[in-house]
Amino acid sequence: MVNKINIEKFYDYFDKVADILYHNYQKSYIEGMNEAFNYLLDDKFENDYLPEDITKITDLKNEITDIDFTSEEVRKSVQLGMLKGYKHTFSSNSLITPDTIGIFIGYLVKKLYSNKTIKTVLDPLVGSGNLVYTVLNYLEMDAKVYGVDNDLLKCNLARNLGDLMDYDNEMFFQDTLSYFDEGFDLVLTDMPLSDEPYLPYQVINHHLDSLRDEGYFISLIENDFFEKANNDIFKKEVEQKGYIFGLIKLSETLFKNNSKSILIIRKKNRNYVKPKDFLLVDLPSFNDIDAFNKTIIQIDAWITRKEDETI
Repeated sequence: MVNKINIEKFYDYFDKVADILYHNYQKSYIEGMNEAFNYLLDDKFENDYLPEDITKITDLKNEITDIDFTSEEVRKSVQLGMLKGYKHTFSSNSLITPDTIGIFIGYLVKKLYSNKTIKTVLDPLVGSGNLVYTVLNYLEMDAKVYGVDNDLLKCNLARNLGDLMDYDNEMFFQDTLSYFDEGFDLVLTDMPLSDEPYLPYQVINHHLDSLRDEGYFISLIENDFFEKANNDIFKKEVEQKGYIFGLIKLSETLFKNNSKSILIIRKKNRNYVKPKDFLLVDLPSFNDIDAFNKTIIQIDAWITRKEDETI
């Protein structure tokens, strides 16, 4: 159970540390957060600070070391910090996947993997790790997390966040299209806005190779994903490796702009038989409880029917 007081206490710790490092060393808020996590985990900093500041930070750390924070309390605290950090740098909050979407994706993963074990998860555009950790916390699943990002600070944050929540994890600071490994049980990501219109296509095509047979690639995509030029080429490339299992359009009430959908692709196996159809849903607002619950029943029935077809 999530304790709001614990969320506030954990937030107060790294917020005050970040404030010290911002005013005395001109570090960005998110850099300060990361240093607070480094010190909490390893009693070390990445940089040198004055003894009096180290004493202040140590005192702040000692105020929380005896508290047994849950994984979700840690994640929610860090999410609040990231929102504040992005506000400081005038970055968009769209860089953080909303909790409601992460929890809904967690529900989808639970349904899709009801008879399967998830030991490894890859997020090829991991950012600070909020999406993948939201899903795993919802599932209460002890899977190993692999993440890739071309922003070193975000990679370090994702690693520290995983360590703070006791998730075994490996984070790679590199271009996602240069990273390759095999046999992941699940690939999960939120495609960011990009100046390169074909990046989402390239990411999916590349990392389908990383997925084990019959595994799922679940991604948040912009609603114009299938309207971009040359998307037929992408479809042909993907159809050699997998097939579209579902497309769920999310309610526009979740977004200020750039509404998104959830794309689900399933990796083929040797006994692949082309499906007759795929899940296609317009998800109502989470606030419209009756309509939302009816849609969930439809999704449940559809996934169950597909499972029966593959038995």
